[in-house]
Amino acid sequence: MPPPRCLLARRFCSISTGDPSHAPTPDVVSTVADTAAAAILRTPRFESRLLSLLPSAVFLQPDCARLTLTRLLPYQVPSLRFLLFLSAHLPAADTAPAPAPERAASSLPELDSFLFRLPPTLAADAVEILASRLGLHPSLPALNDVFRRVLRAARPDLVLRLFSAFASSPAFPGDEDTVACVVRACIAAGRPVDGLQFLRDAVLRGSPPSAFVATDIIGAFASQGNFAKVSETLHLMIAAGCQPDSIVYHRIMHYLFARRKGREALRVFNEIKLRGYEIDRITYTTVLDGLCKMGLTDDAHKIWDEMVNKGMEPNEYAYCSFIYFYCKAGDFTRALKVYDEMLHKGFKESNVSCNILIAGFCAHGMVDEAADIFDKMATKGVERDVITYSTLIHGLCKVGKLAQARGMYEQLLASGLEPTVATLTPLIDALCNEGQVDAAVELIRLMQAKGLEPRFGSNNSIINGFCMINRFDDAMAWLAEMRAMINYAFTPTY
Repeated sequence: MPPPRCLLARRFCSISTGDPSHAPTPDVVSTVADTAAAAILRTPRFESRLLSLLPSAVFLQPDCARLTLTRLLPYQVPSLRFLLFLSAHLPAADTAPAPAPERAASSLPELDSFLFRLPPTLAADAVEILASRLGLHPSLPALNDVFRRVLRAARPDLVLRLFSAFASSPAFPGDEDTVACVVRACIAAGRPVDGLQFLRDAVLRGSPPSAFVATDIIGAFASQGNFAKVSETLHLMIAAGCQPDSIVYHRIMHYLFARRKGREALRVFNEIKLRGYEIDRITYTTVLDGLCKMGLTDDAHKIWDEMVNKGMEPNEYAYCSFIYFYCKAGDFTRALKVYDEMLHKGFKESNVSCNILIAGFCAHGMVDEAADIFDKMATKGVERDVITYSTLIHGLCKVGKLAQARGMYEQLLASGLEPTVATLTPLIDALCNEGQVDAAVELIRLMQAKGLEPRFGSNNSIINGFCMINRFDDAMAWLAEMRAMINYAFTPTY
């Protein structure tokens, strides 16, 4: 009678593993894998007992470990715990024998579904252990799925680490989805230069960059103000036969205007037209808004005329761009003329347009005119938001109308809105200037209770306010509290 399978496994323990003729037979490997899988499924804390139950010379060979995993894959938690166990006991891939690619791909048919069921970070850990300890890789669609889920979980570091482990896969370097995930991980990790290099490598392999990914990396460089790299990425796209579309150029213009590079943004805008792209109303409005905010109204008027000549009616935001500029310049005659023209064209008064007028009047000390706009908003059914209230409160405090500002603050609370730092800061400063420091302290405590961080200047106002009313001990106590908070904020944690 042949010996039981478990006895066959134990007998192998006494055989010298240094002799190639005594390599474990498939029957022995299968026996050990069956025994290991049964012990793992039966024992809640198998990690501390497994090596004592099995011949490690067989069990810790990659072939046996892969076979054990095959038995466990239908069971999610035991499979994951077994992989974590292997990561601590099985040598890394550089010392462990690597399986043939075709065997690795066919030996674990349930590997993909196992990974799909895991949360993103655990799936990433599993993929890395599979690659580094067992030389196994999921299918490319499954790997890309893990990449995408890990990216959505805001763990770009895991994507980059996994891609390194993926380098031994027969499917390396992946497809367009793989490239997109790795490039976006580089961007999210603050390494767009590495993302561009990876994109360039993909082009050299004959894979043209996705327009969406190129747009993302251009946006990353533009947000840094690195327009040399923006140009380099554009040239790479064009050389690879991936023509930049209007969305790419729109993003570049947006960041150029944000960095007050209006002339450069105009050059990009003209390049779009030269390339024959259809310019929509959104792009025109973006350019108009950027030019107006930079005070380049002559150029803005040219863009306006060009848009109208093409049969495009300017929208509310285009009108508001000019209203904003004229209000900022203090030219309320022209601002109101544009405002009336906007209403004549059929656009209704809105929260956005009214807030612009209120901010403009307040900036020039015309708080009565601003309050009039504020009152008319209610009668015309225009919503008043926290920005509306905060702007008017700031304007009233600026001209010394503290009582009216406090009344406006009470009205804000009664409307159900939550005050912000911008709401409370001017009140705190004005109260301190009027010697009402205790009331200002109450507002700061309210801010802190709401999780809002008071501005540094507000603390200075409290100290100055205490000094103005000769409460020097209170001023020193507040200064000590400030120093304690600063020291706490900058104390390193280990």
